[in-house]
Formats: sequence, C-alpha cells, structure tokens
Amino acid sequence: MPRLIDHDDRNDEIGAAAFRVLVRDGIAGLSVRKVAEEAEIATASLRRAFPTQDALRRFCFDRIHQSVAARLRAVTGDGRERAMQWMRELLPLDDTRRTELVVQLQLSRLALTDESLRESAADLHNGVRQVCSSVLRQLSESGATDPTLDPDLETARLHALLDGLALHLLWNTSDDPAGQADRVLQRHIDTLAA
Repeated sequence: MPRLIDHDDRNDEIGAAAFRVLVRDGIAGLSVRKVAEEAEIATASLRRAFPTQDALRRFCFDRIHQSVAARLRAVTGDGRERAMQWMRELLPLDDTRRTELVVQLQLSRLALTDESLRESAADLHNGVRQVCSSVLRQLSESGATDPTLDPDLETARLHALLDGLALHLLWNTSDDPAGQADRVLQRHIDTLAA
C-alpha cells in the first residue's frame, strides 16, 4: 500500500529547508536541487511541486506572509498592548522572525530586478503597511493618539520606523534586543499622544 503524504507537513519541511538554504547560502544558493537535499526528499518529487526556481521563490514569500499573518491573528488584548504586540511580530526578536527577515531581504533584493517576484515582494511590503495602519487605528480607538494626526502620514512614518528598526536588530549585539525595540516603539507611541 502506498504511503500517504501529508501535504501540509511536506510543505512545512520544504519551507524550512528553503529558508535554511537562503540563510546559509543566500539567493544564489537557492535551487530546487539544494532544497531537496536539505529537506532530504527526491529532487524529482520537489520539482513536481516547484517546476521552476521562481515557483520555489514565490512559495518562500508566501510562507513568510502566512506565518506572520497567523501570528498577528493570534495576538490578543487591546489598546496600546495589542499595538505593541503587533509591532513586535514584525521585528526579528527570535530565531523564527530573524530567519523570516533574512529570507525576505534575500528574496526582495532579487525582486528588484526580477519582474516575476515583484508582486510577491510588494505583497509583503503592503502587508506591513496594513499592520501599521491597524496599529494606528488600535491606538486611536483607545485614545492614545492625537485625533488631528494624519493617518496616512503616520502609517508611512511607523512603517519606516519598523523597517529601520528591523534592520538595526539584525546587527544588534545588545543583550536585550526586545527591550531595546520596546523602548523605541513605546517612545514612538508617546509622540503620537494628544
């Protein structure tokens, strides 16, 4: 009797293997063959699911999007604390989020010159913008912001802050990167108050 394959588990294995290859070897090292080796599955089997490198790269973008979205949906609470939790989820404060950011940066660099990846890169970028907008709406609804603020400008400003902070945290040698990030984010929220 043939062995049944759990496709979700297989996709998790493939995604984790592709991320390890991207973190270790960079975008130049990402190939169907290398990911198959890393996942310990047959290259032909992986090639059926991902016939091209572009398909594998888009799959990696989708995995990041799905992972971040699931974590954001799991956030509870309200007001300032909920806003802080949403922002923390976009920062490389643990191995998973650090890996996702490195993978995103590797793939986004390629998307600058590869039209087939541009939409996937833009989707992630726009997703961060939507989270920033939700953060500001959450803060506004809890009375933590000046009601005269321009929401579009503040969304852009928060997006830029989070992008910059994420890059700084990649190179952080501090013993408390989460504490450092929280101090920056709390100070930013304070500047939004009435």
